Amino acid sequence: MTGIGPDFRQTWLWRQAFQTPRSDSTTEEQEFFRTQYLSIRERAAQLVSRIAVDLPGMTVHDVSHLDALWDTASSVAEGAVNVNPAEAFVLGASILLHDSAMSLAAYPGGLAEVRTTIAWKDAVARLALASEESGESFDIENPPTEIVQRIVPDVLRRLHAERAEELAEQAWRAADGSQVYLIEDSELRRFYGPTIGQIAHSHWWSVQKVEQELSEELGALANRTLNRVDRVKLACLLRVADALHLDSRRAPRFLRAITNPVGISALHWAFQERLARPHIELDAVVFTTGQPFGREDAEAWWLAYDTLNAVDRELRDVDLLLQGRGREVLKARRVKGAGSPEILARSVQTRGWRPVDARLQVSDVPRIVENLGGSKLYGNDPTVALRELIQNAADAIQARRKYQRRAADWGLITVGLLSEGDKIWLVVEDNGIGMSEQVLTGPLLDFGTSFWRSPQAMEEFPGLMAAGMHAIGRFGIGFFSVFMLGPVVRVYSRRCDKGQEAGRLLEFRGGTSTRPILSPVSGQPVPIDGGTRVEVLLKSHPHEAGGLLYINSYTKRPMSLSALVGAVAPNLDVAITTIVQNGIQPVARPGDWLEISDLDLIRRLNPTAEHSESNPPRADRALMQPIMDANNQIFGRAFISPSRYSYSAGGGWVTISGLRACRLHNVEGVLLGEALTAARDSSQPLATKEALARWASQQAQLIVESVKDEERQARSAEVVLECGGEIGNLKFIKWGADWLNTSEFVDRLRSSTEIAISFDGEFDYDEELDDVHPKEFREEFTVGDDIAVILKHDGDVLRGGNVSWPRSITGQPKWSDSNVAAYARRLIREAWGETLQEDEEDRIVGKVRYSDITRRVIVFRALEEDELF
Repeated sequence: MTGIGPDFRQTWLWRQAFQTPRSDSTTEEQEFFRTQYLSIRERAAQLVSRIAVDLPGMTVHDVSHLDALWDTASSVAEGAVNVNPAEAFVLGASILLHDSAMSLAAYPGGLAEVRTTIAWKDAVARLALASEESGESFDIENPPTEIVQRIVPDVLRRLHAERAEELAEQAWRAADGSQVYLIEDSELRRFYGPTIGQIAHSHWWSVQKVEQELSEELGALANRTLNRVDRVKLACLLRVADALHLDSRRAPRFLRAITNPVGISALHWAFQERLARPHIELDAVVFTTGQPFGREDAEAWWLAYDTLNAVDRELRDVDLLLQGRGREVLKARRVKGAGSPEILARSVQTRGWRPVDARLQVSDVPRIVENLGGSKLYGNDPTVALRELIQNAADAIQARRKYQRRAADWGLITVGLLSEGDKIWLVVEDNGIGMSEQVLTGPLLDFGTSFWRSPQAMEEFPGLMAAGMHAIGRFGIGFFSVFMLGPVVRVYSRRCDKGQEAGRLLEFRGGTSTRPILSPVSGQPVPIDGGTRVEVLLKSHPHEAGGLLYINSYTKRPMSLSALVGAVAPNLDVAITTIVQNGIQPVARPGDWLEISDLDLIRRLNPTAEHSESNPPRADRALMQPIMDANNQIFGRAFISPSRYSYSAGGGWVTISGLRACRLHNVEGVLLGEALTAARDSSQPLATKEALARWASQQAQLIVESVKDEERQARSAEVVLECGGEIGNLKFIKWGADWLNTSEFVDRLRSSTEIAISFDGEFDYDEELDDVHPKEFREEFTVGDDIAVILKHDGDVLRGGNVSWPRSITGQPKWSDSNVAAYARRLIREAWGETLQEDEEDRIVGKVRYSDITRRVIVFRALEEDELF
């Protein structure tokens, strides 16, 4: 389409470079470069016409947009900047190419070529990860059409600036096999092509990078001109011209009606179609509107405000760069009204409402961070901060493994407590991927934003997502938990692929209430091979109440740092060591939790428990078994260990990517899980229904063989059934003085016609019903031979909020009879069939000496046929 507005050949820049007689150029030179530019423009127009096909929701990016940049560039350059014919040719070609790669036509191989790029693979991997977390998935190697349609625009936008650098020299193959180029003249293509590509690419660079990369002028093309090309000047003109082109020429009303953009694209159209061509007043660019923004267009107005603020920053940055060079500067240095909604509304007008900068904001950021990133989220557990630091270190190491294709067990985390006089510092160091200055001062401090899930991660480390990077950290708040330990924090970091001079120190001297200080680092203690080192000045002594190593137990004995680190990260896939007086002490290595002895694993998980060879964990060591499916995928290593008390915490843990999260009940050992909350105080084990049932049935067999305590067998039976397993020969019901397994119970049923059962467990003293002393009841009560007892025991392994596991995967009702009670009822029904009668009665359930003890029980009777009527 052709935009309506001044012809680009009538603009000041065009006339000054190609038409007005010049002292530094001949008429022939002007004509040559003008003709060559028009030739490129003819081909580029066909290329950019495809953008609307591949990115249908975007505002106009066809040749009318490119032509209009001559006008916007002229508005800020007229009378202030001199552009010779060679520079005008390079600038014009850069304008033509800067957005031309936003279509598949920019790739001679089309979609197939785009799909080979790292950006494509990263985008697919990122979307696949998000889909998996929402319960969906797709084939990464062959994504469905709807996924491809979502990915193509994103990838083209991400690649277009980088690809623009190649277009000046890129060839397309014609039908007859010949090669065609945007720049037909081979001499111009070879000489100016690389510079044109760089300037086209530079519109997405920072201004600082423009100065670094383009500071050297390009000399004159022999036999064509005596003029050099000032690459910085042209790059600045391009970026400013592109930023300023926001008027209605880019958002024609009729085109909007037939394309019907949605979402953020619709808002861009809505504000741009109202803007008039900007003009210059003194040193300011002024944007005005023909049609005011009504109340229904308020969101579009605010997007315009934010966009014009970005343009203002661009103008100011460019002005600083050009002034620093001591050469020509642009006429425009700012946008009128930027930074003030009230002032901008005088020119970008509203109707029926007044823009006031009263948006939601956080005025007390430190308090929010303290509340949501510290004890209010995690509780008063200082070890949580250590866990989060280890998690960040593990993510960094995993990233380096993927990025540099290192071994799956490569990497090391070192934890230490270092003394400086009466001060003690916690140090956590890794040799992971490290952070650039931009990450150290950006995503690291962006509360609630996970760097690994951000587009910046794909820009900093192309190919990392495609390589399978799945970070432990998901919520972007873990780092802030470090301030639970103390307000003075030092973060040293250096990217692993950069030199020592790239090391940076980010220092917090007063927690989150003061601004951190960034400075270069020379020498130690930056990790020698790259990575990150975090140092925290502990506000509490580690061995005192509230300290990192303080054990809140009756013994008050100190815990070693190695024991704490092992408990916090019992099955991390990264090796961990601690700094001790004599050097380094290994704590854990990848995969060793499946290899070390049962006792050592229990000790690692619960270092404060009284475990020793003479006082082993509660169970024969043969009970500990891996939880795995038919394909040998491992979901944990544990054994059933029911407590005598209904729902007291056990010694087992759910771990998330190797870091402990939630305590288990009735189970000791490790279950692998995933986080359900940012604090990781709610998690879901990953074990499948089938794998869990297989393990539980195996546990039943092992318990029968090695556990002689029949009451414990009965409690274990409840857990086995809760996990979907079969109890086999486990004792599960006490009838009179005898504990019975399934076959024994069924045999006795067949020889009986009545059974009275207490489903509420063993009988306790009741002062309202019993005429005996409590001590006598405890010491001398004997249950009647005709009374059966099923222990009341909660078989849940994990419960949080309204979710109980494993019922959430086995499909059992949340609240129902105990599993053993339901199992006993089923056996009674199978034994006595249709003749079964069930009643609730008060019965004598036993004696204390000569006194009868009466309780309400459930009585089942097997009636004769004639008794049924």
